[in-house]
Amino acid sequence: MAKRKASAESTSSLKSAAVKLFASRGYANTSLEDVANAAGFTKGAVYYHFKAKENLLLTILQDIEERSIGVTDREVRALQGTVAEKVELFSKLQARWAGDCPDDLAILMLTSIESARESTIVHKRVAAIYSRIEGLLRNIVEEGQRKGEIAAEASVEDAVLGFIATHDGNMLLWYRSGCDPVMGRKLSFASRQMSLEKIHGISTVAVAPALVSKKIPRSRKSTAA
Repeated sequence: MAKRKASAESTSSLKSAAVKLFASRGYANTSLEDVANAAGFTKGAVYYHFKAKENLLLTILQDIEERSIGVTDREVRALQGTVAEKVELFSKLQARWAGDCPDDLAILMLTSIESARESTIVHKRVAAIYSRIEGLLRNIVEEGQRKGEIAAEASVEDAVLGFIATHDGNMLLWYRSGCDPVMGRKLSFASRQMSLEKIHGISTVAVAPALVSKKIPRSRKSTAA
């Protein structure tokens, strides 16, 4: 029992050190020796727990997925509400995750860039995280179509692409600001507003006019925020 606890604590310490290093330097520029030194362990201890640097990154990406889209996916799917309410909750939960775990966001962005041109297990792991985000948004839009909140002829793919673009763009802008909390609040509000505008058909984006069914009154625009 004590041995398992010690092993779990060692693993946690190594992951915490790796998260900080991967977020600040990038995965490619961080060695296992760097991780070991930062955590106060020998390089052999890192090999013992993870066997390879790639395994360490994959474990961290699994943790990031759970903290970010894992939590968001469960809470949004559990919400019995309108499309607008689900998209707004999605935006709020993602903003909360980024605010609480900025290193997670940095690792996801940097690893996405580093592995973009490679057909590796890391690339596939990052792609799987984004696929889960896209899957949740697709579910929201398709549910809206079934309920008559969104026009049946609306392009689900275009709607999801628009939400992802807003989501990723705002995350990048916030991180580039130095994770400024004031900028974070502004971008979180802007993200929700832009998403709600798409849903309610008041956006200037080309897909927006077809996105919302006439069953939703335009007067809801004033109460969406």
